[in-house]
Amino acid sequence: MLRAVLSALVLTSALPAGPAGAHPHVWIDTGIEVILNDRNEAVALRIRWTYDELYSLYIVGDMGLDADWDGKLTPEEEARLSGFDMKWDEGFAGDTFALLGEAALELSGPEEFGASYDGKRITSTHLRRLAAPVPVGQVPLIVQAYDPGYYVAYSIPEPAVITGGRGCTAQTFVPDLTEAQAALMEALKEYTPDVDVEDEFPAVGAQFAEEVRVTCAAP
Repeated sequence: MLRAVLSALVLTSALPAGPAGAHPHVWIDTGIEVILNDRNEAVALRIRWTYDELYSLYIVGDMGLDADWDGKLTPEEEARLSGFDMKWDEGFAGDTFALLGEAALELSGPEEFGASYDGKRITSTHLRRLAAPVPVGQVPLIVQAYDPGYYVAYSIPEPAVITGGRGCTAQTFVPDLTEAQAALMEALKEYTPDVDVEDEFPAVGAQFAEEVRVTCAAP
């Protein structure tokens, strides 16, 4: 996510004390659609992010939307909201990572993006294309959702959608949170008291990553 935008949201007063309690700051429910061609090759991912209520309220207020506070955006306001989270810094991976087995796959920048607001939560969507079609078989296509710096916590609460292809299934896997939290605490032990942990938070986000694994039966 855009650090300049996210860092403007101050939540620490509502969180437990200590550096571990200061992260994450934003929570996002992630929806994943894997798009396959008729040869069971993955060609694109469609990602849906539904932001937590507090962050959604912050964005709506900061952008001057929903001035009458009826929980509904006008078409003009919705057009302004679209793409609010798509102005990515160079090198930002989009907090979505694709792999074939253990091999990392290249994804395009965001395309076909849009956003909506239901009166409580903002939902944005975008498409990311794979650099080349990727055959999916018994070696799984893996899609992970995480922020390396764990500023944002991503979850995948709903089953992934598969569009196209034949004989393909998707399963969602969640990490062992006890192990993830232990890895975080171990990483924090390396910091000396003079280091601002908030600014130099360890890259432990992958430890908390939920992921979707897609496999396809042999044709």
